[in-house]
Amino acid sequence: MATLHCTESGHGEPLILLHSGGMSGAEWAPQIPLFARHFRVIAPDHLGHGRSPMVAERLAVADMGRAVLELMDELGLPRASLVGSSMGGAVALWLTLYHPGRVSKLVLYRVGYRKDQETHAGTRDMADPAYWRGVGMHKWLSDIHQPQGGPDAWEEVIGRVSEALEPATTDHAHDLEILENIFQPTLIVVGDRDPLAPLDQILEMFGAIPNCGLWVMPCATHVTATNTWRAQSFALEVTRFLQRRR
Repeated sequence: MATLHCTESGHGEPLILLHSGGMSGAEWAPQIPLFARHFRVIAPDHLGHGRSPMVAERLAVADMGRAVLELMDELGLPRASLVGSSMGGAVALWLTLYHPGRVSKLVLYRVGYRKDQETHAGTRDMADPAYWRGVGMHKWLSDIHQPQGGPDAWEEVIGRVSEALEPATTDHAHDLEILENIFQPTLIVVGDRDPLAPLDQILEMFGAIPNCGLWVMPCATHVTATNTWRAQSFALEVTRFLQRRR
């Protein structure tokens, strides 16, 4: 059996939703019913998140990518479109670069192509439990990560994310030349004020990937409100992109 826990909804071409670091597949709850009108939607929990176990001492983007491939094999999916949010976008990009035959279309949401000390600063801030207590999400995180070891396990989960994206050791470290090899239709979605995926890096990606669209959300940081008032517009724009013929 595949390592990753996942949920499935809908019918049609397969669409895999890869959640951000510290979250679970539940991140996509506002969009899943909307996507499921058109696609077979698969929403896994990444390794060491939600109901999916850890497989190594440290969390790594490549390990998360290989776990997604294992899930695809278990589900009998030779190819699928990927929508990746933040760390999930790093996993989607890794899959596209190193296993391109498994990816139909690619949506990179809130993620650049590399981590440096400046962009990692925000990730480190989010590894502090006080950040999530301050925004009132600690109880939700405690609930979804109970399977990782109890009510306080969420604090370890968010720490793993920061380690996985540490600039000196992360495998989310690509250059523009390799992005030029991406042949899949690609859509980049980002907030115009996102410190974790700064617009100058996003524009470099947009210029390097051959068949690429760009949606910049106005007045948005790393939190873009796609789980609240932007949920429908996000699902609509991504669906339009995925249904394009080219």
